[in-house]
Amino acid sequence: MKSRLKIRLPDADEILIDELILTAGDRIKLRVGSKEKELPTELHSICIEVVTAMYRRHEMQHEGVESEGVDVFSVKFVNKLLDEYEEEFQAYKNMRDEEEDNTRGVVRFL
Repeated sequence: MKSRLKIRLPDADEILIDELILTAGDRIKLRVGSKEKELPTELHSICIEVVTAMYRRHEMQHEGVESEGVDVFSVKFVNKLLDEYEEEFQAYKNMRDEEEDNTRGVVRFL
């Protein structure tokens, strides 16, 4: 994921990028109800778009942010960015639920 971000943001600070990826990934996993440790591959492109937006807003010194409280900033800011992907998140949840339904009741012999 980081290599794809470096294409969009070649001069980006590596430490900041790592933090933004972690923050965006955690919030995305909460949105889709994923308990996996890693962000599912199907959601990487959304994470890259969100991190790019977060980084660009950071470069503008947080222009347009409603609140500057550190604990409030990250959650409110990221949630607002994630709102536009709600359809994709729902599609991912539906796909995951269908896969679970297809394997439910299947017996495998070893």
